[in-house]
Amino acid sequence: MIDKKFLRTREGLIRFTLRMLKKHGIRPQKSLGQHFLVDPILIDVIIDSLELSKEDIVAEIGSGLGTLTLFLAEKCKKVVAIEIDRRLVNALHEVLKGYDNVEIMHADALTISINADKITSNVPYSISSRLLEHLLKRCKFKLAALTFQLEFARRLYASPGTRDYSRITILANYYSIVEKVLTIPPSSFLPSPKVYSQLVKILPREVPPFKVKDDEFFFRIVRELFTLRNKTLRRALIIAGKNMKIPSEVLKEALRQLEPLLGLRVYMLRPIDFAQIANLLFDLTH
Repeated sequence: MIDKKFLRTREGLIRFTLRMLKKHGIRPQKSLGQHFLVDPILIDVIIDSLELSKEDIVAEIGSGLGTLTLFLAEKCKKVVAIEIDRRLVNALHEVLKGYDNVEIMHADALTISINADKITSNVPYSISSRLLEHLLKRCKFKLAALTFQLEFARRLYASPGTRDYSRITILANYYSIVEKVLTIPPSSFLPSPKVYSQLVKILPREVPPFKVKDDEFFFRIVRELFTLRNKTLRRALIIAGKNMKIPSEVLKEALRQLEPLLGLRVYMLRPIDFAQIANLLFDLTH
């Protein structure tokens, strides 16, 4: 078993990471967003954020070289280490040898349904939106501690009218409560990314903060309108209505009923405003 005392310092983590990468002939792949954790303080913060108990089953997406996995295994009932890169799966089997409460799974997390108490991941930027949507819509968990690039993380808790407010803000707000935990410098990873990251906690809601008639229709309306985020709602609805093939008489009635909102830019609308728009259009078209 790996001596975890060796991994309690930054120097030890860097030496361990470089040694394992060399031993297994691994060059971090930019396409997979591979940046390995070399910050012992961040390990502690992630562990604390997960609020672990000895009864928890934890899914770790992108386990890499098992640096975090080792410490998770000590704190919970079971860790499911999910890794898409076969080279790293081989390294994980070496690092985690002797841990009978760790299951190593060679899989793409975007293609499997995860059912766990807690979830953690250092999420590659290229799949941030897709993974978050997959977790919130298709997976079951009580709490997630996820590290995103700072630019993306800000979108999760942005306010209406701000630059970061987006479709993903509405998605995150509808399904969960998002809490900022820690902004992370590039030096916490090897190789160092070019940008800062941020650790956030995702707490799934038992009940959404507002009612929509149809989830799929609601999110389609949100997606269509946010492609026109700087236009007034009046203009955006006319364009989106044509794209969605909404009959002109239906669109005319919707515009009449939504008159108080029509002068606002799309990015100024509150999440509940998008729900009002979607519910009205759903009623008028079904």
